[in-house]
Amino acid sequence: MSVAEIIREIDMETAAEIERRLAEADRRAEAVIEQARADVRTRVEAAVARAEPAIRADSARRTNAASQRLRERRAMVALTRTIAVHAAASAQLDAIAGGAEPERWVRSLNRLLEEALELVGPEATVRVRDCDAGAIAARVQAAGGRLERLADSAPAGVVARSSDGRIEVDASIHVRLDRARVRLAEWLARHLGLGA
Repeated sequence: MSVAEIIREIDMETAAEIERRLAEADRRAEAVIEQARADVRTRVEAAVARAEPAIRADSARRTNAASQRLRERRAMVALTRTIAVHAAASAQLDAIAGGAEPERWVRSLNRLLEEALELVGPEATVRVRDCDAGAIAARVQAAGGRLERLADSAPAGVVARSSDGRIEVDASIHVRLDRARVRLAEWLARHLGLGA
């Protein structure tokens, strides 16, 4: 064999050895890369597992905060509506009691008197504005009661006290309106989902 053939054979063997070593290096590199990917997946999964309770807690906290803001807004709506309805009703009652609708006021005044007398019994003392006394005087006298006239600036409606003085019923329109306001607020709270 000539030197050139020997060199060619050495070159071929060297090239084959290089190819084998490169292939082995590629296999090792692929195994290292795959192991690194598996390690990264494991670390990410562990980090996600550690972070998940905190993420869930944060999500629950945000949901609760949003629910609280919604309840607060609903409460403000209920309060605003209650105030608006109360103010409108108060203005309308003041107008009616002030003489805007005399027939309606006399009917209302007699109903207030009837309810008060049912609660305090016969021979009651009934206090009423002087301007309203004429409308109910006959009914008070028929019940055996006594009529006390108040100044026209006193609250509209009637206040009745039992004959023994132990029971007093305030049926003035603003007291009744305040009671209705409480019922309205309760109804709105239930309607808007604010009640228990």
